[in-house]
Amino acid sequence: MAGTFELIAPPHAPFHADGSLNLSIVERQAEHFAATDIAGVFVSGTTGESLSLTVPERLDLAKRWIDVCRDTEIDVIIQVGHNCVEDARQMAAHAQNEGADAIATMAPSFLKPANVDDLISCCIPVARAAGDLPFYLYDIPSMTDVRLPMAEFLTKAKEHIPNLKGLKFTNSDLVQLQECLHLGGDSAETGEFEILFGCDEILLAGAMLGCPGAVGSTYSFAAGHYRAMINSFESGDLAAARTGQHEAVRMIRTLQRYSFLPAAKSVMSFLGMDCGPVRAPLSNLSASQQSLLRAELQALPAFAGVNLEPAEVS
Repeated sequence: MAGTFELIAPPHAPFHADGSLNLSIVERQAEHFAATDIAGVFVSGTTGESLSLTVPERLDLAKRWIDVCRDTEIDVIIQVGHNCVEDARQMAAHAQNEGADAIATMAPSFLKPANVDDLISCCIPVARAAGDLPFYLYDIPSMTDVRLPMAEFLTKAKEHIPNLKGLKFTNSDLVQLQECLHLGGDSAETGEFEILFGCDEILLAGAMLGCPGAVGSTYSFAAGHYRAMINSFESGDLAAARTGQHEAVRMIRTLQRYSFLPAAKSVMSFLGMDCGPVRAPLSNLSASQQSLLRAELQALPAFAGVNLEPAEVS
């Protein structure tokens, strides 16, 4: 990803009211992302409730996103991570066969890799199944509880994974982030690996340290706010950029008070894209909670000029 800092959105998993997969929503999601200057989608990540979907559902969802985005400028990254490495390998091969632009995988999170070498052993068959597709490790220790040095992973893994592209680094350790960005180069800009930042709350820090792009839940509905923040940073208006980052934190804290994923999915319905309920063990917001959330968000600068319509209650 050369040039302008890229925002990549992880789509919410689209469900019917009964909880079954609703692939008909994907086209509208893609149109929304295209209209808000989203460069790519990260399908079946945490926001997409990936581990709450069956493997057949994930295969169907991956194919739908690839098909919908095939003739657009939206890149499609399929997240194939699973506690079963063979299932992850199957999904990687499917993504390659269907025409994805890249794949990513998170570490197994029940029986966990104890060290970097074990993690690499998990990744090798998954990356190999995807042929020459770019391969990213999705480092998200807050969810997997796998906390390993990513610079060591990249250094060792490149000898075994020729299609290793980099990381989706959903990790607030900015020291590690710098180590990864500078591997194989004299600066972050000349580093060997592409590090996509995954922490919306400190996106500005990732951009300042040299990340070329970011993947984040709130870009699905607040891309305009983040784009303005990045533009301020790139033009040298650091005061405006810092203010924009603080306002993003206010927005995220508001969502967290209502339970982040169900609240974020509600926001998509406010924008006219009802992606349906969340799956257990998550709980959906009540109609009254949705009403309160909408009012709180509408008052925040991050949603200035955005019309959040009332959610439809089914």
